Amino acid sequence: MKKQLPLIVVAVTAIIVMAVKFIDLGDFGAATIKELDTWSQVTYEFAFLLGAINLTRLHYGNVSKKRPKWVYSVIALIAMVAAAIITLVNGVKGDVTVFVVENIANRIDSAVYALLGFYVCSAAYRSFKLKNVEATLLLGAAVLLMLAQAPIGDAIFPGISKVGEWILSVPNSAGMRGIRLGAGIGAYAASIRVILGLERSWTGS
Repeated sequence: MKKQLPLIVVAVTAIIVMAVKFIDLGDFGAATIKELDTWSQVTYEFAFLLGAINLTRLHYGNVSKKRPKWVYSVIALIAMVAAAIITLVNGVKGDVTVFVVENIANRIDSAVYALLGFYVCSAAYRSFKLKNVEATLLLGAAVLLMLAQAPIGDAIFPGISKVGEWILSVPNSAGMRGIRLGAGIGAYAASIRVILGLERSWTGS
């Protein structure tokens, strides 16, 4: 029952969720959805706790075994413990907590996103090499959109901003909808495999 019980719980829960979402069950359906939302919040809290435990085990192992760049693991552990203590003592909306989030965490996020910009430029440079017809079309569309978004674009090619708006609203939207549709079908297929017990990787099988 060690592996069968989780499969049964997942299958029953999935059937109940689909029933209340697609069938009008009145007050029973509303009460069921509310109860499921409560259980979801509880599950999220346990997931965060397990994530903190796993992060601690990982970085503590790096420090204890003096693996390469173990100093960064020390910094990560200190930052996690300090953030937890500040939040528990000062509260989620306390002055110290808000100061730490706005002046430290948000600044680090901005720095990371700024560094990602260089990686994106490097990846774009490699992708835009004229190796084949697809790469040529990608390069042409990128140059066209950059000119359309830049203020100087209309000065060089009058009306190019309208062309850029059409590309973003028509071909780009169509491609994004196709990607979302494919991702949705894939998610449904994976969900059905989990419900039927065909996908057991999450149980360790």
